Formats: sequence, C-alpha cells, structure tokens
Amino acid sequence: MKKLVPLLALAFTACKPATLDRDLKDIPGLTFHALYDGAGDETVLLQYDSPAGSSCYRIPTDTTLTVNGEVFTLEKRGESYDTPSGFFDCEFPRFKGPASPTEESLTDYVLTDGKSTLRAAFKQLHATRSMRVKVNGTEQTSLRNGSAVDIEWLPVSDVLESAQVAFRLDGTPEGEEDTYTMQGVRLDANHIRFILDVRKTGDFTLRVTARGQAGLESCEGFTKCEADFVAELRVPMPIE
Repeated sequence: MKKLVPLLALAFTACKPATLDRDLKDIPGLTFHALYDGAGDETVLLQYDSPAGSSCYRIPTDTTLTVNGEVFTLEKRGESYDTPSGFFDCEFPRFKGPASPTEESLTDYVLTDGKSTLRAAFKQLHATRSMRVKVNGTEQTSLRNGSAVDIEWLPVSDVLESAQVAFRLDGTPEGEEDTYTMQGVRLDANHIRFILDVRKTGDFTLRVTARGQAGLESCEGFTKCEADFVAELRVPMPIE
C-alpha cells in the first residue's frame, strides 16, 4: 500500500510568512504529488519552493483538477499557519477525490486555473503489485541456498527506490522470530537481485517490501511529478 506522506512543508520561520494569491504559472518550483494510502480517497498535493521566511501561496478559487475526466475537490487553496511549537509554516494546496480503478493503464491529471494548464500522467498507478521469482531466467516455486535470485517486480513501469527481502520459517510459534533478511540486495530497473543465504531448509514465506514511484508518462508545467507507493508482497517459498 501506499503510505501517505506529510502534507505540510518542512521549512519553519519565527515570523509569520505572507500568504499571496498567485496564478499557477507564477508559483515558483511548483511540483505535483499524488498520494494514496490504499484504503480510501486519493490526495493530490501541490508543493512549491518554500525556504524559511518566504511567502506562502494561495491558488485561485476556480482552479480545477480532473483525473481521467473525474473532477477532484479543492480542499485547501494554500495558506500560512502557526504550528503548536509557535513557529509558522506554509500549508500547500491540495485536492481529494476517488482513486482510479486498478485496471486503468494510465492515470491522467489535468490542472488548470483558466490561464494555464498543467498535466501529470502515470502508468499503472493503482495496479495490484506482484512479482516473479527467477533463477537463471526460469520462474521458481522453491529455491536453493547459494542461488542468484532475481525477483521481477510488476508492473514493469514501477521505478523501485528501495527494497527489503526476508524469508520467515513457517510454523514458527507466535511471538518467536525465525526470519532471515537478505543482505547485498541490488536494484536494477524493476528487478531485485540477491544471493540466497539462509543456511537452513524448510518451508518459508518470502516477504518483499518495496518503495518507489509509479512510472511517469508525462509531466507538463511542473518542475517534478511524483506518485509514490509502498507495497509488501508475500508468497510461499520452500528452500531445499
């Protein structure tokens, strides 16, 4: 599942920054972030350059965001606010709406304020993640210690940023741990590679936890477009 990242900027200042009304094209360093926790609606966050002491920006009231033709709700136009610690920060503009179906091959976001139009599009954004476990190019349902394992992450359009691979011995009593985390894991596009080193045989469950970005098809008018995900996959995997 995707993990919802913080919706607020991290730069703080002791003096409350001004909130300025600006058209989209006049907001410096505008970036696009699609956020989805896998359980409910999707949030789209518009971030911008926000060094300490700088102004906050408020987008026009008639700014609209459509996602594959579906209109999202403008929840926050953007403003400055005071934190519990007594400092001030900028709350970024954000929209909320229904997540696109898992079978959608392309999720297309169109943002406009009537004066400019910006676009972000992602491949297989909410697709169900899966994997194939291979040795020497052949898919495996069991493994041998010392094998060079290649996990092919799907969909292939995902860009992996980090991955953890672990094997847990089945039948381990509740409260006890018999888990082996693989070292030397290497990422190559949508592949996760490592040398199997458990030094024990038996029935195991393979657990792969990966973090990354959905494949970017288009980013027009933004300085950056991101749609992050965190997914955990588990499959039975005996070690012989």
